Amino acid sequence: MNEPIHPVQLEALKRATPAQKLEMAAALYEAGIRLRMAGLRMTHPDWPEDQLEHEARRSLRHAGT
Repeated sequence: MNEPIHPVQLEALKRATPAQKLEMAAALYEAGIRLRMAGLRMTHPDWPEDQLEHEARRSLRHAGT
C-alpha cells in the first residue's frame, strides 16, 4: 500500500495545525483498534467487549516488534 498522496490531501495536511494532525493520528489509531476488535470478535465471539479491546490494543502496540 504505497499510493502517492493526492495533491489536495497534501495541501490540506500542510495547512493543518499540529493539534489537528495529532487529532487525525489519534482518530486513525482508534479506527485501527475498532477494526482489530472486529477481527478478534469473529474468531472469539465469546470474549467480552473489554477483553476484545484489551487484546486489540495490545496487538497494535506490539505490531512493529
